[in-house]
Amino acid sequence: MSSVAGMPIAAAAAGLVLLHASSPRAQQAGTFRAAVDLVPVFATVTTRDGTYASGLTTDDFIVLDNGTPQDIASFSDQAQAVSVSLILDTSSSMASALPRVFKASATFLDELRPDDRAMVGTLFYQGPALTSDKARLRAAMGLVPPDPGSPVWGALDRALTTLEPETNRRVIVMYTDGKNQPMRVGGKPWPPSGATESSVRTRVERGGVMIYAIGFEGKSLSGGVKSMAARSGGRAIELDEDDDLGAALVAVADELHHQYLLGFTPQTFDGRTHKIEVRMRPPGLTVRARQTYVAVPRR
Repeated sequence: MSSVAGMPIAAAAAGLVLLHASSPRAQQAGTFRAAVDLVPVFATVTTRDGTYASGLTTDDFIVLDNGTPQDIASFSDQAQAVSVSLILDTSSSMASALPRVFKASATFLDELRPDDRAMVGTLFYQGPALTSDKARLRAAMGLVPPDPGSPVWGALDRALTTLEPETNRRVIVMYTDGKNQPMRVGGKPWPPSGATESSVRTRVERGGVMIYAIGFEGKSLSGGVKSMAARSGGRAIELDEDDDLGAALVAVADELHHQYLLGFTPQTFDGRTHKIEVRMRPPGLTVRARQTYVAVPRR
């Protein structure tokens, strides 16, 4: 899959721009329609040996909405630009590992493409604005202070708010060694938004944001984080003590640029959470995609 510059997926789905598919395979399904009701589904498809499956068409996919097959109205096999919020855990338990964390994060940023945008922050501190300037991203990473705690849900909630205006597809990559730890700042609970696992899950489903959660060397991620990542179409990665964080982050960047984009129009807009299931017709292929979306009523 080749990169296509200037291809903002959220904007296409919102009817602000048309996404033109340049390859013959993409053209089989036409262009992304300018419709506010289009549900985008990014699908990672791998073969039995774990390599990415290329050359697939709409006929190779089945998309189910609450168990009912849907017409795939739009399709692209091209790599889409992403906007990524990279969240690093810099709490005291991570102090000795931070040089490795920053080095691996720099490698991840190097893998992003010219039309991608990113920001770097921590579980507690907001990073500078999203940018495609890798020099600015590296400088921002060098300035992040230690976290006074591990407010996982607050960090995810803040990242979701920051990503909302982005017209690229929106992604959160979070690296942490622990579970959510509520905090108090100035005698008041933090985050001020009152973010909880449930509220963050709802925002992820409504926004169609993809989450990749990476657990620090030998530490297990919470069940809530792992479930949220899986339901979003991303994944949870739990590293062993001798695993290479840089390689894990590079694999995430590579995956983001090897996904198929499927679009369908819901048959009903009932404001409820719907279950999405993507299946493959060719044998021997494994697919991973978002598992839910909210059928927001039309305005």
